[in-house]
Amino acid sequence: MKKESDKNNIILFPEERIQKHLPGQDDPFSDLPANDEWLDIEDELWAKEDFEKLICLHLEQLKNYPKDHFARFSLAQAYFFNYEYEKALETLNEIHKKIPDDQDVLYFIFEILVASGKNEDDFDWEIKPAITNLGKETMDRCYNVLKPGHKPCCVEDLFKLFTDKGYLMFSKKQLLSALVEDDRFCVKNPGSLSTAEIYVAPS
Repeated sequence: MKKESDKNNIILFPEERIQKHLPGQDDPFSDLPANDEWLDIEDELWAKEDFEKLICLHLEQLKNYPKDHFARFSLAQAYFFNYEYEKALETLNEIHKKIPDDQDVLYFIFEILVASGKNEDDFDWEIKPAITNLGKETMDRCYNVLKPGHKPCCVEDLFKLFTDKGYLMFSKKQLLSALVEDDRFCVKNPGSLSTAEIYVAPS
């Protein structure tokens, strides 16, 4: 894969797996041999960002190899970068139903939901993973960690409080904006993620 997803999106795209053309760990179709000719054409089309031809390429792959898990995943990518989000979700849903706990597929589903302005309730999950939203519980946890009189904390440290709590539906930038808007917090240098300092003023 040669194109990165929109940096405004939240979920990190599984680019390492895609660049190496690796199947998922639990991929039941991983014994299918890679076709170097297909990969050469795919790489050339990615370089040109010709997503419509990529879609045609992967549809042809699936016509010849209907059980090729990676070709289906790649088709979803092509739809995604061609802004055909519904088709991307439909394509991923076929994989999700067969391998509901494939982490890369789950991340990609969230990527598409966020990019298309949807939320986790807009997808028919086989197994719904844990999700953390930027709501009252998240802000309350930040407050309980800092509390009045605690030394100032950076956004990175507060963000790390949630990285093991499931899929995060917010970015560091969005967390900083929420902290600025919450009257319980004082934020120095609010315009910079790297230098912002957050603390709770004494009551």
